[in-house]
Amino acid sequence: MKEIILTKDIKKILQILNNNGKGYVVGGYIRDTLLGLKPKDCDFCTDIDYENLKKIFKDYSPKEIGKAFGIIQINYRGNSYEIAKLRKDIEFTEERNVTGIEFINSIEEDLQRRDFTVNAIAFDGKKLIFSSEIGKYDIDKRILRFVGEANKRIEEDPLRILRAIRIASEKGLKILDESKKAIFEQRETIKRVSVERIQDELFKILKGENSAEAIELLNSLGILEQILPNVSKNIEEKKKIEYLKFLDKNFKNEDIILKLVVLFLNNQEDIGKLKLDGKRKKILKDILINFDMIEALKTDYDIKKILQVVGKETLLKLLQIKSYNYDIGFLKNKIEEIYLKNDPIQLKDLKINGADIIGLGVTDGLQIKKYLELGLEKVLKNPKLNNKDILLKLIKEDL
Repeated sequence: MKEIILTKDIKKILQILNNNGKGYVVGGYIRDTLLGLKPKDCDFCTDIDYENLKKIFKDYSPKEIGKAFGIIQINYRGNSYEIAKLRKDIEFTEERNVTGIEFINSIEEDLQRRDFTVNAIAFDGKKLIFSSEIGKYDIDKRILRFVGEANKRIEEDPLRILRAIRIASEKGLKILDESKKAIFEQRETIKRVSVERIQDELFKILKGENSAEAIELLNSLGILEQILPNVSKNIEEKKKIEYLKFLDKNFKNEDIILKLVVLFLNNQEDIGKLKLDGKRKKILKDILINFDMIEALKTDYDIKKILQVVGKETLLKLLQIKSYNYDIGFLKNKIEEIYLKNDPIQLKDLKINGADIIGLGVTDGLQIKKYLELGLEKVLKNPKLNNKDILLKLIKEDL
């Protein structure tokens, strides 16, 4: 098993905790280190009571972020760390709100409340503490299983279903068959979880480099059917999983909008189940509407017409997806060329405006717009016509 090597900052915080009580580094930081992955956030837990904890770290900008759960956040050398009082959870509501907790002094007991064995690990600076001997085996064999009784862990918080699949896909773990069985049996409990929490986990899955595998597993275990039923019905259409694998491999760290497009191809009914901001929703719908139009773009004029509607950012995202089975080199170069030449695309790019049309004796608002659009249509075909005198002369001929 890999040696746990802590950074100086983490050692310092752990030392302060152990000088005043008992302190442990817990969860994902230890898990990732043991799995040979680069750890991210580091969390601590302790037997020190809440008020004393705040006093001990008074010089570290302590923030109360969960007093009821005995959690404070401190800042040390520009990084934030959470420190929680050891506890066990007594009771949950259906929405996963803990209605009763008990503060304790046993790290072994605290680890029993955690979700998965690979997360139920603590390090006191000298030795590792697991929730059970199974935890060591699971780390070594890269297995993801629930702590204790799987059905109970899911009932406590059904979001653990999505977390299991996300963590397994992110960390390269195999979900134990027994845990998969529990997920399938409890699949309908995910409906008790808020849209916001489900979306947060789903988006984390899509941001990952193994999202295709995760979505396939979500579908096979009946979870996708619960959260995006219409997507689940046609997930095999148009080789969506293959599309996702292509994006996983070739467009890492890109906006998840690319993967959302793939999920909603041929069926947009479930878009309303997500809480997307206005900009992201528009980009998603624009790409879906124009998805099959790429092959018809042959000329500069064709490209400018679609740019009028969706804009450069959205069109380039669409090309990224289409590159799965279409050579986008020509179109990508053409788009860059159009913008380098500063060719007019929108009404605002014209060298004339509404006041110029009024100067020709046109006062009706709809007519003014009509003649501006006429001028734009001409310069889309021939950018050299984007000259005030030339455009006004051409419009006069149509009056």
